[in-house]
Amino acid sequence: MKKNIFIVAFLFLLADIACAKEYKRIISLAPSVTESLYELGLEQFVKGITIYCSKGMIKKDTIGTLLEPDIEKITLLKPDIVISTKEGNNKETIEKLKRLGFEVYVMETAKNFNEICVNYSNLAEKLNKKREAKKIINNTRYSLEKIYSKLNRFNNLKVFWEVGARPLYTAGRQSFINDYNYYTNTVNIYKNVDKRYIFIDIENVIENDPDIILIVNVGDAKILEKRKWYKYQMIKAVKNNKIFIINSEDIFIPTPLTFVKNVTMLTKAVYGEVL
Repeated sequence: MKKNIFIVAFLFLLADIACAKEYKRIISLAPSVTESLYELGLEQFVKGITIYCSKGMIKKDTIGTLLEPDIEKITLLKPDIVISTKEGNNKETIEKLKRLGFEVYVMETAKNFNEICVNYSNLAEKLNKKREAKKIINNTRYSLEKIYSKLNRFNNLKVFWEVGARPLYTAGRQSFINDYNYYTNTVNIYKNVDKRYIFIDIENVIENDPDIILIVNVGDAKILEKRKWYKYQMIKAVKNNKIFIINSEDIFIPTPLTFVKNVTMLTKAVYGEVL
């Protein structure tokens, strides 16, 4: 009886292996997808990326932008699969690619670190890299808990995230940015606003009086943007010179490895060398 059960289990395993599809020509339509593929050891199979994606170590074709990828160029690259994101890519473009007969995998939008891990694991399973993803996720969780255990003795500092300058906007409850705050034992002053991103005015920031201002994604104007805040000396962050420019291109690229990298970088900016 036990022998029969073993044989049946073995046959199911062989069936799974036989059914697993190999993807050797992959097109990525978003930076987070590209970064995930690199982390999972699949760069050699990535044949096309957007202009915003990391170029990696192996030369690839550029297939346009997130919202306007070059369909003709994608077709010429003959991909086995095109990988996109629900938030970053145009729905009409995805539907057009499907109509042309391409297999398109769409990654969900992550609102927190747990969802980043779920999306990452699902992509890895699709590409037969689940074991690698599990190891990466477990190591990342261990690193994050280690950081958090060193910081939970500090008081919760209030943080204002400047993620856009003109107009001024920030991150709300639906952004995974709040988990950057969690693991650095800080709190986003707009965490209770039930939106992903919010347009605000300076007066509202003054009213919330953050202890720290983090400036991200303002390009070449970042120094001028930092100086702009110094006329608002009534804000604690300004008064105490706690305005930091976040020089990270992947702060909004949600993968487990980029997430822990950015938590480490933010910890050093806010607390100094405590790790």
